[in-house]
Amino acid sequence: MVIASYGSGQFQLLRDTLTGLGYVPVAYLVSRSMRPLAVAEPDILQGIQGIVADIPPGMDLLLPGSASTIGAMLAGYEPDLLLVFGFNWRLPREVLAVPRFGVLNVHPSALPKYRGPSPVLWAIRNGEPSMGITVHRMTERIDAGPVLAQVADIPIPDQVTTQDIWDLTKAVLPGLLAEALDAAVRGEPGRPQDEAKATNAGFPPPEWYEVTWQGSRQSLHNQVRVLRYLNSGQGPIVQFQGQRVRVHRTSLTPNEGTRIQCADGPLWVTWAPSGSG
Repeated sequence: MVIASYGSGQFQLLRDTLTGLGYVPVAYLVSRSMRPLAVAEPDILQGIQGIVADIPPGMDLLLPGSASTIGAMLAGYEPDLLLVFGFNWRLPREVLAVPRFGVLNVHPSALPKYRGPSPVLWAIRNGEPSMGITVHRMTERIDAGPVLAQVADIPIPDQVTTQDIWDLTKAVLPGLLAEALDAAVRGEPGRPQDEAKATNAGFPPPEWYEVTWQGSRQSLHNQVRVLRYLNSGQGPIVQFQGQRVRVHRTSLTPNEGTRIQCADGPLWVTWAPSGSG
């Protein structure tokens, strides 16, 4: 089996789960940039360095220059399965045909809701009380393949962080993978997704980063939540009383900080200490 992912912690979780289920991972597959044939971004380079530092002895690391070379790389291993979790590039048809039991993808939403690269971000921005995780067969259409295992009721904390989402994922993913892998090796096709319920979760649009106080209090609260999530816990810089200040967090219920009147009611805002950027 080959694992395609993006960080040392993700690879370790998948590897430990697979070996615990009796599978033998033989190689890691990593994309060197967000898009094929692009210059590597600093955060991706940092992730690759962490993978190299923690890779187990004997494990191969595949770092293709483009999506077109992945099929040939995989073919030499004659893998039974390719397991994908957060690989940045779209896999071409010839890659999907290489593994004997197909390609499985882990997607952090209850598909067909929030297909695309940013499902967790859209769930936070839209104020969803919970998120899902789906393991599905990968097809040429993004996140549209038949579902093998799914959970749809993972609570999202109000002041959610990336660590929160990772901890929630670690708690449920091993069980989902056990169910999905068992179904895959038995040749089960999976449950087709309901196209009528499909929604898209693309990259964050520019308007997410423009915070004003004229919208609804719930929308503004969720906007700050998702910007804090994207910025490692730091809130956005906003205009307030003629000054540019950084938001620490917001609250829909009476709290410490400044009470700001939004279009439909008050929002309580605490500010980051001066000098925090």
